[in-house]
Amino acid sequence: MSNPQRARKVRRIVVFCATIFFPGITFVIGSIASQVNGTARLIYVIAGFITATLAAYFALHIKRKSNSAQLVEFGESLCAIMEHLAWLAENPADAAERMGRIRDKAVTLLATHVSPTARCAFYALESNGACFHRRGSSGNMKASETYLVDNGPGSDLLYMMQRKNVISIPDTHKTNGNPSFNLGDDYRTAIVAPVYAGEDAKGVLILDAPKVDDLADVHESLVRMFANILAVTQAATPAHYSTSIGEQKTTHPTTSSQSGESSPQSG
Repeated sequence: MSNPQRARKVRRIVVFCATIFFPGITFVIGSIASQVNGTARLIYVIAGFITATLAAYFALHIKRKSNSAQLVEFGESLCAIMEHLAWLAENPADAAERMGRIRDKAVTLLATHVSPTARCAFYALESNGACFHRRGSSGNMKASETYLVDNGPGSDLLYMMQRKNVISIPDTHKTNGNPSFNLGDDYRTAIVAPVYAGEDAKGVLILDAPKVDDLADVHESLVRMFANILAVTQAATPAHYSTSIGEQKTTHPTTSSQSGESSPQSG
């Protein structure tokens, strides 16, 4: 299987060399053409035209190849996540480690596919709906691992989750009184998506970036797809970790060694 990181590096080197070569050779040909006359000048002018045309063609070709390669890389990464999900569907018991892999891979793939500067985190609704606990993240962030739903940012997350639709926040400093959220460090734009398995609330998916409108080109369907992946993953989580809003479930508590995950209190 190809190495995506190596392939990306090679493409960058090729593009860098091409951006130097074609303008350079066109400049040289133009300089020579200005110093000759007659047939020689015509030949150099034609050569310059051909070089410029090749530069445009090469740029278009590289862009198409790059887009194709990115789609292949994205598909390979998504396929790996789906393979984990398929395994989880047949082996729901004692699958906490597998679920952790899915969550980490999902938020990382979404963040890196959107932008090199984007971050992403999934906050699962836990403790009978009393708090959100981070169960997967990509990028450095100062946001708390746990938010209580009855105050501060936790209540904002609860409100946005209950809205049941993807909420885009172009500028976290100008929300006109509406709830806002980012993952710390004063990032200026964010997208929050509710994570539901049917009518069962599982948490929220948060994507943010440093500059205003950095996420303006992110399509809602892409975020919803990853929210659905996380919803399926969480649906396989032991019952005492998930709950619908306002619904108290009677469960028998288990230890972290039984579930494979620590409680929100212990992180």
